[in-house]
Amino acid sequence: MTSGTPVAPFASAADAAPPRRGAPAWVPWVVTPLVALLLSASLDAVDLVAPDALGGASARFVPSEGQRTVMVAADGVETVTEHTRSLGVEGAFAAPLTVTSALLERLGDETLRRAQWWKASRVSSMGERFTDLYRLSDAGIGQVASWGGPVGFVFEPELLVLPASVQPGDTWSDSGTALAGEVLTYTATSTARAAKGPFTDVEGREIPLTGGCIGVETTLRLESPADGFSTELVEAVVWCPGRGPVWSSGTLDGQAVGQAEVRPAALQAADAVSATVAAWPDVVTSTSRLGDGQPLELAIVDPFFGPSEASGQFWVAPTSTVDGRLVTANDRGDDVQVWSLGDGVATLDWAGHPGGTIVAVAAVGDLVLATTSQRQVVAYDSTGRRLWSWPADELVLIAPHTADVRAAEVAVVARSGTVTVLDTATGSVQWSRSIGADARAATAIPGGIVVVADERERLTALDVTTGEQVWRTDAGLVDVLAVDPGSGLVVAMTESGDLIGLEVDDGAERFSTVFTGIAVDVAFGAGIVVVLSDERTVAFGAIDGSVRWRSPGGVSLLGSGEVIGVVQRGSVVLRTVSDGAVIDERARESEPVSSSTAAVVVGTAIVLVESDGSVQRWVLE
Repeated sequence: MTSGTPVAPFASAADAAPPRRGAPAWVPWVVTPLVALLLSASLDAVDLVAPDALGGASARFVPSEGQRTVMVAADGVETVTEHTRSLGVEGAFAAPLTVTSALLERLGDETLRRAQWWKASRVSSMGERFTDLYRLSDAGIGQVASWGGPVGFVFEPELLVLPASVQPGDTWSDSGTALAGEVLTYTATSTARAAKGPFTDVEGREIPLTGGCIGVETTLRLESPADGFSTELVEAVVWCPGRGPVWSSGTLDGQAVGQAEVRPAALQAADAVSATVAAWPDVVTSTSRLGDGQPLELAIVDPFFGPSEASGQFWVAPTSTVDGRLVTANDRGDDVQVWSLGDGVATLDWAGHPGGTIVAVAAVGDLVLATTSQRQVVAYDSTGRRLWSWPADELVLIAPHTADVRAAEVAVVARSGTVTVLDTATGSVQWSRSIGADARAATAIPGGIVVVADERERLTALDVTTGEQVWRTDAGLVDVLAVDPGSGLVVAMTESGDLIGLEVDDGAERFSTVFTGIAVDVAFGAGIVVVLSDERTVAFGAIDGSVRWRSPGGVSLLGSGEVIGVVQRGSVVLRTVSDGAVIDERARESEPVSSSTAAVVVGTAIVLVESDGSVQRWVLE
């Protein structure tokens, strides 16, 4: 591969010629995943694979865990890819059930448990989603399967992408089935070449190469023996260490195709997928009732392979999007997941892989944010495209906060006590300031200031526009922090059992009283502060802190306004804020075995998420 220009003008798979007369009905849908098959992504940052990885010398070309790529075709279609590196059964069980079953049958349990995987999950600006699964073995890097589109592939044997000791001049070939039962077969021949640039994109910009890049020329033919169909991809691909494929050009049945990496890759969020759903205070009244609790099965529906049962471990507190979807962080795979909730089922809309372990999730406008053990804040748009990431100076244990669902900025508080306000569109820093101590409780933003609790027993208020300190006061070790902009009140529940009400404007104490038990949450409504601990639910007057009513405690407090929801050990209760009267109560399922329980309002339904992966919903009637 010595040409400094594409083999042919760049074009997307959508520009390819229509199938020949008599081709099977699924043929038009083969084109997009086929072209993408060997056009997997590269990275924004270059990291070499650890030397003990399988795959031999070719392993150095595999992108690192959690990295992102942006590739662009001539028609302007952007494809964002996230890369997952995993070991053992985790990689196989992230695939549709049909793919997993085929891998179990072919590799066997023992090989599967020792397998090393590379998964490339791709989302285009057209909303198309595809996933390619590769295995690193003694032979090199092999394509195992592809799914997400109208047609999926399972290669038997694996399609060898790069041999273990690939060098310029090497030639290799493969043949086998691309779908079970020889519905679709494949043959491939490849030759490695020296990658001599420059290589350019459609606008003539040079794609930067790093040391050790290599070119691969491949001819891949897919055939359907039963109906005589065949299609052929001829392409040249440039691979670079730690980045994967960075440039590609060729033809698909004579039509030009190709993509090139964009670095740096600033993206604009896709339009919101739906309108904002009604808010709890605007809908729930004293005449509201809840339906019976409904367990929700977790499901992943693949357009080609069909539905598969999903599973999860949800240790991180969930949240919900403005269009009424559930957001979870799944410890099985370390993915942020967005679910649409239906009758008896939660269907996965999209999943993102920010890298590392997810620490917290938040929904900000049409974005979903995840903070990770790699000290990153990662933003996804409503379609699941990874837009930007921002490196914090320490772990961000507190979910990012914003003033309202459509705010243009979000406050991020690192464990170090560094408070940073980011622009939600770009992830750029508007300001950053240290409060001088480790941060402790959740951040609260009452429409003009950012309030943060720290380990020195202080509350600090910073101007949300400039970062300048507005006020600071000693409050104790705060476990729960909340703000009611309507009444101008900051409420802090401390480790010692103190309940403190402060003025938003200057931090002056409005009232101080006590509560019993372990602090859980705070809600506001009609001049009343409702405080939840594991032992008691207590309502206080927002002006003087006087006790208005008491009831049993619980594990979650939901909503605000005229009616609140309280999740108790064995039931979900709706109470009026004014007097604590029970207007409805529904039983929970038998106590789960899980170690933690979290509840969230999704639309106007109460959703309970257990750490063992079970999900239950009560729909407002």
